[in-house]
Amino acid sequence: MPPRMLITAALFAGVAAGAQADYPEYVPCGRLSGELHTIGSPTMDTITLGWIELFRAAHGEIEDVTTMEARSNTSIVPGLVGGQSQLGPASRSLFPAEVAEFAKAFGYEPTQIRVCGGAYDRTGYSPALALYVNQDNPLARIDLAQIEEIYASGGRITTWGQLGLTAEWADKPIALYGLNLPNGIASFFQEAAMHSREFRAGIATRATDRSGAVVVRALSGMVAAVAADRYGLCYAGPGNARPRTRILAVSTAPDAPAVPLTRETVLNHTYPLSRYLYIYINRPPGKPVEKNTLEFLRVVLSRQGQELITRRSPLLPLPPGVAREELAKLQ
Repeated sequence: MPPRMLITAALFAGVAAGAQADYPEYVPCGRLSGELHTIGSPTMDTITLGWIELFRAAHGEIEDVTTMEARSNTSIVPGLVGGQSQLGPASRSLFPAEVAEFAKAFGYEPTQIRVCGGAYDRTGYSPALALYVNQDNPLARIDLAQIEEIYASGGRITTWGQLGLTAEWADKPIALYGLNLPNGIASFFQEAAMHSREFRAGIATRATDRSGAVVVRALSGMVAAVAADRYGLCYAGPGNARPRTRILAVSTAPDAPAVPLTRETVLNHTYPLSRYLYIYINRPPGKPVEKNTLEFLRVVLSRQGQELITRRSPLLPLPPGVAREELAKLQ
């Protein structure tokens, strides 16, 4: 077996081994008619194409009218609202303004389905977020409540002493670095670590745009700033690591175990700042999911659909229990 396939098999087995149940097999549920179109994130292009290939193989009756367009996350809502697509693959959660645009058109919000995990350390593929400190900093761990009180507007933590450091560190202000909004990385950080509170004033932010190169420079620049700032703190991906910095272990609560950022803890989502990627659909409240859309999502959340993820991209499969939770949403 080629090395790439061995790595893929090991990763997939690692997810399934720790789960209560394996992934469901995909078995086609009758013949389909009509069309199926996806418009969304280019980050997910290779796996979306793989899912489409599985879907076409199972449903040759609509093979010629099943298409994919990898445009951008910002194309998802216009595609759903305009009826050009039934599914919107997304490498981040929709921004509030995007949800509002959809709700204005239909009177309800789009349905979000988790379909895979972000990468471990591959920049540009929704990697888990690390908390970086200067290598001289003696802090070893941090919890989500502390992160919130450090970064959020009105937060109560402003010095390293409030995190338990003593001596010369006790009264030193925490120098914060971050990204400008709107930005998918900063928005995820708000959701996962800050209960979606606003960022406090005074954070040294770096500008981003829709260009991957600009985002990479911004993230790497933040970590470089922490390397030069003894009292600095920032969030970025593991792939943005720089000399003279360290990554903190993160816990969900003060009395919970601190979880190090590793490939395994990202794969099984025990690391608190691991990320998901999504597909958005238009499902009116109380109504069943449209049949073609349902069958495609059954492919995505099946063993076959999850197995192809690491073969086709740096992204990671869902834990089997999460895949079954998402399937249950569709019933």
